[in-house]
Amino acid sequence: MMKSSILLLLSAMAISSHGQNVDSLAVLELTRGSKGTLADTIRIDAILDSAKAWVSTGGTESPVMATDAVLDLIARIPGDPPQLLVRTLQANKLQGVAHHYAGRYAPALSCFQEMEKAAKALGRKKDEAAALNYQGYQYRSMDETERALEITQRSLAILQTLPPDGNLANTYSGLGTIHFELEQFDKAMAMHHRAVELHISSGNDGLAALSRMDLAELHNRFGRFDSAYHELSLARPLIMGSENPPDQCIFLYHEAHALLGLGRTDEAERNAQEAMRLAKEVGNDEHLHRTNELLALLASAKGRYKEALQKQDSSRAALINSLDLEKAQELTEVRLTADHEREQALLHARVEEERQMKRSTMIGGGLILLVAVLLAALLFTTRRKNAQILAAQQRVVDVEKQRENEQVRTRIARDIHDDIGSGLTKIAMLGSEAKRSLQEHSNELRTALDRIIVHSREVNAALSDIVWTVDPLHDTSGELVRHAREVAHRLLSDSGVACTLRFNHHDPEHPVAPGTKHHVVMVMKEAINNAMKYANAQHITVQLDAGARHVKLVVTDNGSGFDPEALARNGNGLRNMRARAEAMGATLLLNASPGQGCTVTLEGTLA
Repeated sequence: MMKSSILLLLSAMAISSHGQNVDSLAVLELTRGSKGTLADTIRIDAILDSAKAWVSTGGTESPVMATDAVLDLIARIPGDPPQLLVRTLQANKLQGVAHHYAGRYAPALSCFQEMEKAAKALGRKKDEAAALNYQGYQYRSMDETERALEITQRSLAILQTLPPDGNLANTYSGLGTIHFELEQFDKAMAMHHRAVELHISSGNDGLAALSRMDLAELHNRFGRFDSAYHELSLARPLIMGSENPPDQCIFLYHEAHALLGLGRTDEAERNAQEAMRLAKEVGNDEHLHRTNELLALLASAKGRYKEALQKQDSSRAALINSLDLEKAQELTEVRLTADHEREQALLHARVEEERQMKRSTMIGGGLILLVAVLLAALLFTTRRKNAQILAAQQRVVDVEKQRENEQVRTRIARDIHDDIGSGLTKIAMLGSEAKRSLQEHSNELRTALDRIIVHSREVNAALSDIVWTVDPLHDTSGELVRHAREVAHRLLSDSGVACTLRFNHHDPEHPVAPGTKHHVVMVMKEAINNAMKYANAQHITVQLDAGARHVKLVVTDNGSGFDPEALARNGNGLRNMRARAEAMGATLLLNASPGQGCTVTLEGTLA
């Protein structure tokens, strides 16, 4: 039996941690001495209780560590009894919510898919529908809106066969958000109102408050700031009285938006500053993007143009992080894996159906010779059909993967273009305001206008780089060399640093994976930027050779150099370059010493 002191310790940590990293020794102590039997459910339940407490306060790391420990304990117990399936369901649910709070949508999706499997095995329809709802949240967060709609409608179909409750309300809330993103605003409003009614009738005022925030967002969208502020006033005591930083961050953002629309700019700015603090605490790039954007508008409205530009810079950086290509690819891989498993289940059912037909035919035979003939014919037919099924299934999977990859990449390019285009529009607005005030503050505003021009060029360059990365027409060796040369020239042309550029390709039509070409260009940019910003180099040489299946990048500078061991401990840039080299299966060599310059070499295969 576990020690009561350990249980008290973990419970106290769950209450006091408020989302901080868990003391891993306490969780480790609970996992020690496990017997690998059902008696371990006492330990499992203790850890799950703590994970629930951490999730309720918006924790992101502690719940993941705790639920990993739970799943490890369950894996040690032989068999698959229902009581373990229930705890598997709970652990995946809690871990998925924690990943979602942190913006890690792909691992969150995997957790909720495992939750769905456990719910189906237990025959728990409500939990199955809830798991589908959670999956819809992840697809929606990564702009897979059509997929989110499909998944959430499956959840609604299940819940409509059951008595109405909070799960049905959550589903209506999710559908409301999806219709909002599809710009079907009347449907969105109706869905959110229905969600509020169901939450209130179920006695869940906290979730009703979250749905009121959704209604407020709709009202803000159409300039109905009084209505938005009214809904938020009803929700404020429950949201701000909780200990959930992610929900509080979203609430303060919407309230600041409404206050700005009502002309109460000082109150709006205070709310936005507090929302920014919470967004940084949570570490969610989407919250950081939207809050920085709102702060930029508030600063501009008060004539603080320099601050507005800084906030716009921060908003753009958070936006690019939130739309990261690697995250989108990771989410797509998880989705394709789930689709493949469903296809395999269908195939298994078809094969089983063929087996049943085979048994029936054998039983129906009357004569030994006839049975032998029928058996041979059936065996031949079954093998041929199975081969056809397998071949057709593989073709479907291959076509689906290709179609999904192209759709995801096209959607990313379109969304990035739209969002950064919005940023450029706001820059133009700032420029117009600066021009109107030029006579009053000429020197300061000329500087602001210069920064606007530079900022616009940087945003356009970032847009071109990202769209090039995800465009399938540019997935060749020749395009890699052409674009890399263009990026290097852009970085070095106005820098005042002498440079030598050598770019060669030997098989321009050789296909290159989008991730590989992205990593090569990003390593080159990192090496050039480091040489210009930190090494005070007077001359930089960049050489890129792309063969039929081989790529080699060498960036050399004559700058101040550095100690590679010290940089390995403290430098994010070197860690990023090494991570990219590892991701594409290449090697990264760094030759540097103080006062002797630096050479960065990336070498690997094109795949």
